[in-house]
Amino acid sequence: MKITGETKVFFMIADPIEHVRTPEVLNPRFEAAGIDAVMVPLHIRPANFPAAWAAIKQMPNVGGVVVSVPMKDQALQMSDIVEPSAAKIGVANVIRRNADATMVAANFDGQGFMRGMMNGGCDAEGRHALLLGAGGAGRAISISLADRGVTSLRIFDVDARKAQDLVTDLKQRYSNLSIECGNNAVGAANLVINATPLGLHPETDALPLNVSQLRPHVIVADIVMKPRQTPLLAAAQKVGCDVRYGAGMLDAQLDLMMKHFGF
Repeated sequence: MKITGETKVFFMIADPIEHVRTPEVLNPRFEAAGIDAVMVPLHIRPANFPAAWAAIKQMPNVGGVVVSVPMKDQALQMSDIVEPSAAKIGVANVIRRNADATMVAANFDGQGFMRGMMNGGCDAEGRHALLLGAGGAGRAISISLADRGVTSLRIFDVDARKAQDLVTDLKQRYSNLSIECGNNAVGAANLVINATPLGLHPETDALPLNVSQLRPHVIVADIVMKPRQTPLLAAAQKVGCDVRYGAGMLDAQLDLMMKHFGF
């Protein structure tokens, strides 16, 4: 890849940043398509995000940003235009910077999860789902689960208020769906999704649930992308569970990202 003064720049923003995969998978897409563009990672702390955002808006050669944990809500709030995909969820993960410096927000996390980890959504239908994590990705996934017809949805977050707020919002939208704020016991769940950062640091992170409760009929999905084989997925695989790897969630978003960026 040759970078010149005419190269369009895209940023991947997260805190921490070491785990992100987007630059390593999007840059080959640019190169293969003959697009003079590059994505680079930016480690931005949440407190500094508003200043970084303001600076990016003033950079004419920036084409957009992809935003990860934990600033997806800020990205939505600061965007000038919010597309329906982000408005429905309340957070944004892909932002296009137009030539007039307007920032256009979208969210493809839910679509990416269903396409890349749930067989287009078919594997979620009729399931009793346990969702661990009510942050930006968790919100997107919860709405996609409800849209795809899970039978029930239980949401757990260490921040109980965050989980309850999400459940309250979902109940208003999906009055016929069994939705509750609960614990992280597997119980009757036959679809378990880890939408927390637990697993990014395998040596020190706790497991997001008691893996001894898992049974072979349970689908276990982990949106953590690095490492690919998280401790949760390794434990689930030993039990005989059907495991789903986080990389699929991003890979299934690449075409959507490219289109949003205007390619």
